[in-house]
Amino acid sequence: MKLGTLLLRNAAIGLSQLESALRNQVLYGGRLGTNLVELGFLDLEALSSYLAELTGLPIATPTLLDDADKSLLDKLGADDAHRLRAIPLGVINDNVAVAMVDPADPIAHETLHAKLSGTIAPYVVPELRALYYLERHFGTPRRARFVRTARAGTDPGDQLIGDDRRRTQPAGGIAMPPTLTLEPRRRRTSSQVPLTHAVPTAVSYGAACERIDTATNREQIADTFVDYAKGRCDALVVLLIRDGNANGWRGYVAPPTRPQKPVEELALPLGGISCLQEAHDSGTTFLGASPSPAKPVETALWGALGADPAPLEVLVVPILVKQRAVNLIYTHTLGGSPPQSLVTELQDLAARAQTAYLRLIRQTRGS
Repeated sequence: MKLGTLLLRNAAIGLSQLESALRNQVLYGGRLGTNLVELGFLDLEALSSYLAELTGLPIATPTLLDDADKSLLDKLGADDAHRLRAIPLGVINDNVAVAMVDPADPIAHETLHAKLSGTIAPYVVPELRALYYLERHFGTPRRARFVRTARAGTDPGDQLIGDDRRRTQPAGGIAMPPTLTLEPRRRRTSSQVPLTHAVPTAVSYGAACERIDTATNREQIADTFVDYAKGRCDALVVLLIRDGNANGWRGYVAPPTRPQKPVEELALPLGGISCLQEAHDSGTTFLGASPSPAKPVETALWGALGADPAPLEVLVVPILVKQRAVNLIYTHTLGGSPPQSLVTELQDLAARAQTAYLRLIRQTRGS
């Protein structure tokens, strides 16, 4: 039995709520339970109980997660813990108890058995709670997409993102503290050649169209934009729009430039004035210099991408679903204005992505 079926059978949610959560899962990723909690249709404790009923496994409670065995955490290591979405809890009845987001994953069981040198006793844990405790125990930040809002409720110590961001920011732009320290910028001389000229094109425009048209999940859509960017621009970022933020999802920076911050950690506020805000609010392509004199949002983005010097013009193409921007495709070429061919092709790829999202949503509803 699937989680959605169990919840409907127990009247924990309605059909329209399930469809909304499935739609959000297509657009934003995460597990079904995560999306139900984020939408406010279910709380974490209820979700934990239903996951336990569904799997027949005990629940990894906050108390167990708080008291996770430090030696076992060190033995598993941060990389494997995050990759497997697993948190060792301790030795119980001669077995190694492990909180798992997907306790039915056989590869995870094999890896945990080898790393922890014992028989694994899985405990079920909701994805949102697991990510919170992975961050807490290992210090690795969650992707911005999984930082929860006040609307959904939180675990103790979880970060909140207010829903009144637009109302509190000044119309002339927002003030943002510097997120990282960069060396003084070097001026680009007229003899410098844009970096993209030295990078071969990874995928043709036609192939990118076909990949998006036949995509079977959202990850393939995002990866296609990244592959398309190679050899055509100096940087491209696929941003996910959630809770008044443009969150980093996928990105590409042309070598030899190196990003100063992982794209997945980007959380750029939509408020005040910025190129991202313009494209988001209008639902149309933005091409040109930043509309904000102070450029706080763009400066934070350029710093994270290692853009040196700052681009004179940028391109932002929205992907709309039901007249609402769900993604922004940001790109720049440091040698000058993005060429018209790049603008036209990205606009078409964005339109194809919209169609692909709608197709995936229909397929999910029919499954």
